[in-house]
Amino acid sequence: MYIIFFALTMTGPGEGKLPLDAKVRLNAEELPHASVYIHLKGYSRATVTHLDIEHPRLNSIIPPKAKTSNWIIGIENGILIITTKEDKVQILHPLLNKVLPRGAKTRTLVGGKFGGIFIGFRKREISKLEEIADLMDKNLFPS
Repeated sequence: MYIIFFALTMTGPGEGKLPLDAKVRLNAEELPHASVYIHLKGYSRATVTHLDIEHPRLNSIIPPKAKTSNWIIGIENGILIITTKEDKVQILHPLLNKVLPRGAKTRTLVGGKFGGIFIGFRKREISKLEEIADLMDKNLFPS
């Protein structure tokens, strides 16, 4: 079952967007100044908790307002998105392995938004994202 929601155009910090100090690579090239957020349901118009990956170059692989079904794979210290065109986006932050452990994979919604992309995980991964956000809010996990 996929969780479908409206793709927002909001980029950058905002209420209910918890920053992760993550590195982002597109086809093995690091994207400088990329931002990654856990965007919580109910804040800044989010209808479901999701992961925002923000960098303008990501719009070259998934344009704004496009929705795709892609494989997400748990890798060492992060996750890997493999697009339908075989592009690869790595989001590197060890907390993401709590969402999708190394070697695990899921096929889910990846959509484009102005200035980046978002991952609309399945319910089991959403609950893990929300647990991480709760612990970050209590300062038990640094971003």
